[in-house]
Amino acid sequence: MVRIPFSRAATGPGKRGPTAAGPMLLAVLAAVSVSDGATAQVVQGRLVDPRERVGIGGAMVSIVLDDDRRLASSLTRGSGLFEITAPSAGRYRLKAERIGYAATWSDHFEIAAGDTLTVNLAAQIEAISLAAIEVEGDGRCRVRPEEGLAVTRVWDEARKALDAALWTQERGLYQYEMMGVSRELDEDGRRVISEDRTFQRGYSRSPYVSRAAELLVEEGFARLSTRGSTYWAPDAAVLLSDPFLDTHCFRLRSDDRRAPGLIGLAFEPVPGRRLPEIEGTLWLDPADSQLKWLDFRYLNLGLPDAAGSAAAGGRVEFRAMPNGTWIVDSWRIRMPRVEAFVNPLNGTRGVRLVGVAEQGGDVLRAHGNEEAVFTGDPGRQILGVVFDSLQQGLAGARVFLEGTDVVAFAGQDGRFEISGLRPGTYAVNFSHPYLERYGFRPRPFDIDVPEEARTPAQVNFAAPTVWRIVDRLCREEERAEEAADPAPGRTADRPGILTGEVLDERGNPQHGVAVRILSRDYAIWRGVPAVQVLQNGLIVTTNEQGVYRACGVPVDADLAVAVLKPGWDLESGRPEGDLVSDRAVWRDGIVRVPSGRPLAVLDFRVEPRPGSR
Repeated sequence: MVRIPFSRAATGPGKRGPTAAGPMLLAVLAAVSVSDGATAQVVQGRLVDPRERVGIGGAMVSIVLDDDRRLASSLTRGSGLFEITAPSAGRYRLKAERIGYAATWSDHFEIAAGDTLTVNLAAQIEAISLAAIEVEGDGRCRVRPEEGLAVTRVWDEARKALDAALWTQERGLYQYEMMGVSRELDEDGRRVISEDRTFQRGYSRSPYVSRAAELLVEEGFARLSTRGSTYWAPDAAVLLSDPFLDTHCFRLRSDDRRAPGLIGLAFEPVPGRRLPEIEGTLWLDPADSQLKWLDFRYLNLGLPDAAGSAAAGGRVEFRAMPNGTWIVDSWRIRMPRVEAFVNPLNGTRGVRLVGVAEQGGDVLRAHGNEEAVFTGDPGRQILGVVFDSLQQGLAGARVFLEGTDVVAFAGQDGRFEISGLRPGTYAVNFSHPYLERYGFRPRPFDIDVPEEARTPAQVNFAAPTVWRIVDRLCREEERAEEAADPAPGRTADRPGILTGEVLDERGNPQHGVAVRILSRDYAIWRGVPAVQVLQNGLIVTTNEQGVYRACGVPVDADLAVAVLKPGWDLESGRPEGDLVSDRAVWRDGIVRVPSGRPLAVLDFRVEPRPGSR
């Protein structure tokens, strides 16, 4: 099989940033079963509810020895059927475990080599409740706690879900549609600076696979270096492994703010471990003993204190499939990004936190040969409406999250929806062709998408009128010009605005074309960047959209506007007499800017330039 990791986050051009190397999507190229000619001994049967006489799916049935040592296991199908291959002939029992209920045992049976034996089981109906467990009881952290303790009861229920997830990972083949997310956050770990998404689809044993538990315990859950850092997150195989259970202890905890109503099984490394480690909490619903998610954070990283606020760690979410198998349907890892700096005052060197890298993945859809079909959580949402200047829906408006490739388009009523978001603060903005024509970019709105949100975030946009667009652009340019040249006398007595576009006959914008504006009654004093002032007028240049804009022109006066031929402008070195002559004119017209609404629009169509297509 080939392992295909999600895209890695980079700290900048030419730099390797921290990566989450554990979780990945596996693409299975081929799976060939080779028989050695030996005949296996098979135990088959059905687990039924004795009250309803119906099969029970999603239970783990195991062949065990008298000391409860498990030799082989299988999950029951939705009909309650199971089939397990015994490792050898011998005397065994069956043990059936399902979440929220006591275990069911069969009588002892003998199976000979090559036999197929049918053993049916009537499931125990004794429910196991975690609701009455007192979290504030014995708070000691215990390695492999003995039978009878509350922490053991909680661990047993978490273990059942992890067992099912591991069994699914090792044997079940689903087709996963995955979305990988790589984000860069600010130093507070909230504002999204950039976000890249990758989509993958293929058959896989699991969308999420960690490093071998033996290596994690021997070498640590992170590898840090000056060239780049790698972090690993635990999966079900790691959490159930003997190396992990021997080096971590467990206790109960609760958190009414982050996990209201849930009971937590917290773990931490045993004293004396100095390798990069993790501590975390498995959260279960006491009402049905279902495992919900795992929170964890990294320890012993040796990072400077400045990186402490980044809260390096992650989250793994578990999901029960309709047929009783379990998968990890969402995961993410947060990793600090630090950089060295030199204090300009005293020359001392230090390290500072510059941001947080986050990598993860979400299962959008999973399905297999049976009826197990799962559609993933669409994530958090942002909904809203884009209105035009008349408060009607602005159809076709492009709504986007700055720094990401996430885009949505408004419908005929101006409504839009952005889904699949992770918690964080996003800068939400919009655009539309009529705004882009003037080179106008609205100011974004910061929208906070919290972790616990169950209702979509809302934001509405109101597109400004053309007058407000051009007026704001002129005011911004005026402020920039005043900052560069604060000399008096730059403000026109009667400020007006003239704008328009220059297109060829095919509708192609003409970029970098000079537009001359002359007035017989007034001198035009105030200009904008790229404005060239004449004795009784000015010259402006079209932008990439072919739009020109002149601020501070006279109002209630006839303005002679001309598109000059290519190569005719002040930078060409031609004298002013040539620039104001008719020989320079490509297209021209007359326009008046009214004082009541000091904005006029005059568009031009010109012949295609020589050599253009």
